[in-house]
Amino acid sequence: MDEDGHKVVLTGGPCGGKTTGISYLQEKFSDMGFSVICVSETATEVFKSGVQIGKRGLTALEFQEQLLLMQIEKEERYLEITRRVKNPKKTIFFDRGIMDQRAYLSPREFKALIESKNLNIPQLRDKRYDGVFHLVTAASGAEEFYTLENNSARLEKTLEEARNKDKLTLDAWVGHPHLRVIDNSTDFEGKMRRLRAAICRVVGIPTPLEIERKFLVEMPDVSEIERLINGKVAPIDIEQIYLLSDGKKRSRRIRKRGQNGHYVYYQTEKRRIRPSVRIETERRIDVAAYNKLSVMERDIRFSMIKKTRNCFIWNSQYFELDVFHQPKKLERDGVVILEIELTEENEKVEIPPFIKVIKEVTDDSSFTNKALARYN
Repeated sequence: MDEDGHKVVLTGGPCGGKTTGISYLQEKFSDMGFSVICVSETATEVFKSGVQIGKRGLTALEFQEQLLLMQIEKEERYLEITRRVKNPKKTIFFDRGIMDQRAYLSPREFKALIESKNLNIPQLRDKRYDGVFHLVTAASGAEEFYTLENNSARLEKTLEEARNKDKLTLDAWVGHPHLRVIDNSTDFEGKMRRLRAAICRVVGIPTPLEIERKFLVEMPDVSEIERLINGKVAPIDIEQIYLLSDGKKRSRRIRKRGQNGHYVYYQTEKRRIRPSVRIETERRIDVAAYNKLSVMERDIRFSMIKKTRNCFIWNSQYFELDVFHQPKKLERDGVVILEIELTEENEKVEIPPFIKVIKEVTDDSSFTNKALARYN
């Protein structure tokens, strides 16, 4: 890895899960000790600023020319910021990359555009990014989840339009040495786990599978774990609040997450589509929105969850050790939960010898975070 860190593009068709995916990746890679920088989609920013394409605005070609220049300038600035990050483990996630523009122009127009800027396809596609991960539109294989609600700038109104744009976008990146396609062959949570696993291979860290286990454990000596594993433990402070929801099919929460007084804020919504099938949407919010929601929309039936998540890798397995501080009864009772995500290299669960398991609670609904928030 060079001083730029790992440069990763998330691309794909409309309603493929990029926005939620970037939030998900920021959380998971931060847990593993990475400094993570996320760069938002430039086209959406430009549209939301009021720029239009058409009779009263720019031509499509003019728009793409300005977008190309803005994308290059924006990426270079964020790359310079990333170079100055002192942590040797760092990753920058781009919500779309330059080659996405190829899907919105004819081959002749795109070729003429980049040549007018003294650029070429290998330079823009192969050298610029370490990995490209295409999230297939929900319109292909997960049609019931396709929506226009989460992106007002989305131009594709029908399933067919979305599928066509998905294909054009994927075609635009074909040829990149590390292009991976993440389809809808599993539910959305599985899609996110497969995305993370594919990126882990590029970044070069243990690759998580789609298997999770959860254990109630005795409180270990957390201060000794780093010495025992001869590695890094990342202590993450988490504050989680449940919000009012309109019925049993919808669950909402906000989360404050960070280290050393620096936090990232998230809002998550889970909706039940049918029995055993749900969709989860997560997005980053600012501190003002977090504070407002925590006061105006908090569901007082649930206590705030406060915990320290100690993340570490032992024997090629990724562990999250949650030590609860609130509700207070959780802290008094010493409730500590260990979660593990298995890796390709090691499918057998191996609990570290310095962790004493009380019992496995993987399938025990009373140990979900929401259930624990009502722990009295």
